[in-house]
This record gives sequence, C-alpha cells and structure tokens, in this order.
Amino acid sequence: MATMLGQGGTKVARSDAELVQRARAGDREAFGMLVERHRRTVFVMAVQRGYDHDVAEDVAQEVFLKAYQHLENLGEPEAFARWLYGIAHHAISDQGRKRVRRREFSGLEQAPEPAETGDAAGDLERNETRRQVFKALDDLNEEQRLVVMLRYIEGLSPREIAERLAEPRGTIRSRLHHALSFLQAALGDRTAHLPVREERAP
Repeated sequence: MATMLGQGGTKVARSDAELVQRARAGDREAFGMLVERHRRTVFVMAVQRGYDHDVAEDVAQEVFLKAYQHLENLGEPEAFARWLYGIAHHAISDQGRKRVRRREFSGLEQAPEPAETGDAAGDLERNETRRQVFKALDDLNEEQRLVVMLRYIEGLSPREIAERLAEPRGTIRSRLHHALSFLQAALGDRTAHLPVREERAP
C-alpha cells in the first residue's frame, strides 16, 4: 500500500480510495502513487496479449492518462483498481485492432524473430510452450485472468487481491480455484511455465 508523509513526517499508508479522493482534489502526488501501485499490472496485461515492451509501455501510459482524465467518472473510489483494469482491457483490445488494420493495409504478417540460442529445437519448444501458456491465459474470462495475474505475476495474496479489487475474499478464492483448474486441464505440466513473480511476504 502506498505511503504519504503525515504530521511529524510519519509515513501513513493510503488506500486506493483515499488516493483517488486526494487526486480528485488536485493532488498529483496521490495520482502518481496510484500509477506506481498499478503500473506493473497494466504493463503485464499488455505483454500477456503479445505486445513487446515498448508497445506495452505506450499502452500503460494511455491507460493512466485516460484514468486521470476521467477520474471524476469513477463512482466508487474503493473500486479504482477494477475500474482501471477495465480501461486497460479496452485499451489493449483497441491496440490489437489497430495492429490488425495495419497488417491488412500493408499485406504483411510480421512475426517476431525467435531468439537465437544455438539450440533450434529447444527454441521452438520454448516458443511453443510460451504460446500455449498465453493462449490458455487468454481463454480465461477477464475476471479470472486478472486474479491469476495478480496472484502469480504480482505475487499478491488472496487477501491483498480482494482489497485491491474491493471484492470479498471468498469470491477471489473461487475465481482462482476455477482459473487454476482450467489452466491445469489445458496445460498439464506446462503450468510450471506461468510467468510467476516471487510472492511477497504477507
């Protein structure tokens, strides 16, 4: 949770809801803390859809700009994360449609060159595994995909995910259970290749 200096220089933890209220009142530092807290998740959402890091950074900037411009439209400040990730989902989808239109216009289907490691067979297998992992993640519904990303990429606990999304912990656990059951059925042993970030201490 982000911190701000309180009276006497003491650091005080701030919730999303409080930071939203401060940002609405013109506190740019508060909005900067929201960006810092959620930027990685938005970035990974774009990368998970197959965009390179430069495009993912551009998408993240667009998402936070839209969020800042429309912050007054957020009805429930405590639901900022869920609202923000909805903006990210639409921005990423729009970027995908733009990319398809560019390909149709140019008539070229450009695919990234695989990294050369001297092990062609190994490279092909790793690329195929990565493709299948991200395909399985993409087949989850948006709510399930988000909790999987927050749990296994961000390293948040179910309690932290529930707090971030302003939803009951039982709901989060249920989504995780169904999502992981689907991934296990779709990927088998390849679930070990999920892009996991080390879990944070509770």
